[in-house]
Amino acid sequence: MTKVLQEHLMKFLEDKNLIIVSNRGPVEFSRDNGKIFMKRGAGGLVSTILPLVERFEGVWVSSAMTLEDAEVALGYPENRVPVPLDDPKFNVSFVVVDREVYEDYYSVISNPLLWFLQHYMWNTPYGPDIDERIYDAWDKGYVHVNREFASRVIQEVDKNDKEPLIMLQDYHLYLCPGFIKKEMPEVFLSHFIHIPWPQRDYFKILPEGMRDAIMEGLLSNRILGFHIDRYCNNFLECCEDSGYDVDYEERSVIRDGERTFVKSYPISIDPESIYRTANSHLAMEKEDLVKRLKGDMFLIYRTDRADLSKNIIRGFKAYELFLREHPEFHGRVKFLATGKPTRQQIREYREYMDKISEPVDDINRRYGNEEWKPVEYICRADYELVAAAFKRYDCLLVNPIADGMNIVPKEASLINEEDGLIILSKNAGCYEELSDDVIGVNPFDVKETADALYYAVKADMEERKKRVQGLREKVVKRTIYNWINEQFNDFKKLI
Repeated sequence: MTKVLQEHLMKFLEDKNLIIVSNRGPVEFSRDNGKIFMKRGAGGLVSTILPLVERFEGVWVSSAMTLEDAEVALGYPENRVPVPLDDPKFNVSFVVVDREVYEDYYSVISNPLLWFLQHYMWNTPYGPDIDERIYDAWDKGYVHVNREFASRVIQEVDKNDKEPLIMLQDYHLYLCPGFIKKEMPEVFLSHFIHIPWPQRDYFKILPEGMRDAIMEGLLSNRILGFHIDRYCNNFLECCEDSGYDVDYEERSVIRDGERTFVKSYPISIDPESIYRTANSHLAMEKEDLVKRLKGDMFLIYRTDRADLSKNIIRGFKAYELFLREHPEFHGRVKFLATGKPTRQQIREYREYMDKISEPVDDINRRYGNEEWKPVEYICRADYELVAAAFKRYDCLLVNPIADGMNIVPKEASLINEEDGLIILSKNAGCYEELSDDVIGVNPFDVKETADALYYAVKADMEERKKRVQGLREKVVKRTIYNWINEQFNDFKKLI
């Protein structure tokens, strides 16, 4: 625990009622052969914050995302599920709403409307069409669910005599802090947004009423966190456009006489967790598969959820152009891509998932032969396979259209054993931190990305070692524990 939080912050939290609020919670329930099982959530947020919630007997407020979540939640008073069930250390307080309401909140407004907006993915001559369907989903879905979350948080505050410390997470809950603040004006609220904040003109895609509601909600927090300074500045400019008093030097916004501080906290990774996974028995088995696929070839690798923002298809187009312009490397390179479907209930994601295979099939048909398959695409890959590929790539391609942070380059460079180079989109949040030691590209520029692949293949070992060493030094110096400590330090100053 001392590894997670500085000692003086541990003392600070002793008399606090720690309440984490997010759409996706720390556990998820599913059914197998008629029996319901509990699975711990993945990702750095859960692994970092959960030990604190357990230590201080806090509560995590989250959506009942699955039917099994709702079924389990409804079996407990006020939908408060003790976790673990056999030896409770904290409670998950589930917000349960009708499935149609949840779909409006999640699969219409949160995704794609807000997600596309904040990743610059709307093709504005054609979308979005903000019609009565969107307004209806906003009112009956997004606003309603945010109110339900606020009501649940208020209930959790009232259950505990300790001073509440409320940490909201991400774009699903932009309105929630405003609803809490109206009922509890003195409560301390913080909100961390894990995705980019768009530039002021692009933000105006949203109707004015929606923009005003979002700003009112977010400015109900004392501290609003983003990954990097650029997102902070974009948000401040949007506040200025909405008529708020903005202090750019202090990075704060005044609303109704109260000040919201807008700060950057670049998230990172837990090195020990990455090492454990990479050295696990299952990862070792997967590494044998990667070695067989690689053979004696130069291995290019990428791993993504099948999200439009990840720019997967342009990455394959760049590889095709590289092969077309440099036939001398036919049979000498291999592109391994692993992925997972995501948000398949949303039409745009289903269509994109289907389209990913098209350039893969085209490249293999055009350039492959009996002895050489230029691209291996493995869908539904587990993380042990990803970790195995991290160890063995010679070049990692990470080229998102936009990304709040993207920790893949940090995870990969830490355990790679081939002095592999990283080609990184300049629109990824982590580019600001890692720019000196990666090959930066414009994610829309297929030619530049193809040239970067050629550069990586030709780079000498001295350059490769220097870049990898620089990356590792940065990753080890700043871990996910810096991210959480910096936030709590700022909370302590204001409470």
